[in-house]
This record gives sequence, structure tokens and C-alpha cells, in this order.
Amino acid sequence: MDCLCCANGGAGPATDSEFLGSVCNLKMDGMTATAKFPAEPDRYVLYVIAGCPFAARPWVIQSIYGLPIQTVKLFPASYDQGWFFSPTSPGEQDLVNNFPDAQYDSSDPVHPSSNENEKIHHLKQLYVKANPKFEGAVSVPLLWDKEQDQAVSNSSFGLAEMMYSQMRGMATRNQDLELFPSDPQRQREHSELLQFLHSKVTTSVYKMNATRNGKDHDRMAEEYYETLRELQKRIETNDGKWLMSGPSPTFADFVFWISLVRLDLAYQWRFGLGKYNIREDYPQLQLYINRIFEIEGVKETVLPRDLMALYFMTLKWTQNDNGRSLPLVPNTWAKTNGF
Repeated sequence: MDCLCCANGGAGPATDSEFLGSVCNLKMDGMTATAKFPAEPDRYVLYVIAGCPFAARPWVIQSIYGLPIQTVKLFPASYDQGWFFSPTSPGEQDLVNNFPDAQYDSSDPVHPSSNENEKIHHLKQLYVKANPKFEGAVSVPLLWDKEQDQAVSNSSFGLAEMMYSQMRGMATRNQDLELFPSDPQRQREHSELLQFLHSKVTTSVYKMNATRNGKDHDRMAEEYYETLRELQKRIETNDGKWLMSGPSPTFADFVFWISLVRLDLAYQWRFGLGKYNIREDYPQLQLYINRIFEIEGVKETVLPRDLMALYFMTLKWTQNDNGRSLPLVPNTWAKTNGF
């Protein structure tokens, strides 16, 4: 099973949702209405992979607001059975041996078992548990309801917006930070910006990787660099701070930031995007990255070497390589971003 990052031969996802449930905090005449997945603290678990830009969307919302949702990290790379908690094959064991410092949960805290045959070793088992007929992409993020022992949703945008709109009242920090605009005109602008970023920034690198034509790759790479220049200019126009006018960032800024962080750590090598780098060629974007890192809760969602493991150790990406060596985090990147 392919994750969304690897779907369609590495071209990225056509859609990013399989389960379309939503946590709901409805109120009716002062009474709490019945909801299949009510907004309650400590009820939900968010499964993520450190390197996946789609999983990072709801993860950063959870972390920024300190929401009472448990975050569970699977091993940051996968072999032939997909994302795993504990290795069950020689290939998976090799990954664990080659990256002993990986920061992940070696067992599923939601379904502990002393019986080896009943243990949840792979994320795929949760998908099948939620839907025995499931045959789609086993992807992250995945939100799980512990009380009903059921999957809620794996829509990255949907989960991010749902956590914000339905659970921000439970925030333990940054509660006044309005990431999704309330003004109708700004809502439209924000929605269009999210669509643009998803198409031209987040998924374009996967389409670039999928092509086997060098000229097409180079053309798409230049288009990608030009998009970064356009967005850098847009930030400069808005007082050099954010993608939209105003004193604080929106969710679109975090979607853009998620890709920028991955560019210098992984994309420049994995997707042939080494012609330019953020630190030297897009100075305003580097300041922009630093500004977002200063927001409480953000830094916890970036595990640099675990992030790199997705792209340099996962079988899907390395099967055509000579080996599965994992590069070190560039010193200049670590120093620039305070790691």
C-alpha cells in the first residue's frame, strides 16, 4: 500500500481522504446535539509520520494550540508493508537498525496487547480494522476515536480545519491566533491561496519526481522556483511578514512553511531541486521560516533527521538507488533554524 506521498508512482495524491467523518461540537438551543464524533478532550489520537507534509497539516494545528489530542508517530520510513510501529520483517528491522535514533512510538498505545498475534504492528491494520474491505492508500494523517475504536478521518485539510473550528476552545496556548479567517472576503482569498499552494508547491514536487523526462523535470523545477519567487514577493508586499495582509499568520502560511522546511532538508536531493536553496537564494523566505519557528508549538512538529528518513530510507523512494543511506542534516540548516 502506498502512502499519499508515494501515490500514483510518486506523483502525489489525486485525493487525500478516505474516511470522511468529522469531530463535531454542535450546539442546539443551548443543548449539545448528538454527534457521531463529539469534540471531547483526550478522546482522539492523531497518527503521523515525521516527514509527511500532509500529516504535518493537522499536526501543526494540534501542536500550536496544544489541543488535547494524543499524537502518535510511526517509524519515519517504511518498507514493503507500509508504515509500522514495530518491525515484523528483515527489511523493516534493517531500517530500525540503520536509524536507531529515530523518534517514534514502537507500539500502538491505543491497542496494547501482550499477545503477539493481536498486536498492531502496521498502520494498515488500523485501516482494515476501521473498514475490513479497505483497499486504498494507507496514509497519514489518520485521526482515531479511542472511545468507539474507529477511524474518524484521514483528510489532511479537513482534519486541520476541523481541529481549528471544533476544538480550539480547548486550546492551552495561542488561543487568540486566528488561522482561518472569519471575514467572508478573506475566507475566499484564503481558500484560493490554499488551493494554489497545494497544487503549485506541495504536490508539484511529487509530480516532478514522477516524470522520467529530463526536460519535463527541468521545466517543472524552474516553474517551482518561479512560484517561490512569486510567493516571496507576495510576502514582501504584505509588510514582509505573511502571505495575507494582517498582523498574524493564517493556515496558508503553515502549509507553505511545511514545504519550505522540507525543501532544503530533502527535496533538493530527492527531487533534483538543488539549483537554489532557501538560505542563500530566497532570504525573505528564510526570515519567514524563522518567524514561524518562533511561534510556540511549531518546533515540536519538526524532527529534521526523521523528516529526511521518509525520503532517504523508505523503500518506495530508494528501490532504484544503490543503497539506503541517510544523509546528515546540513550544518548550515541546523544553525540557521536553531537546531
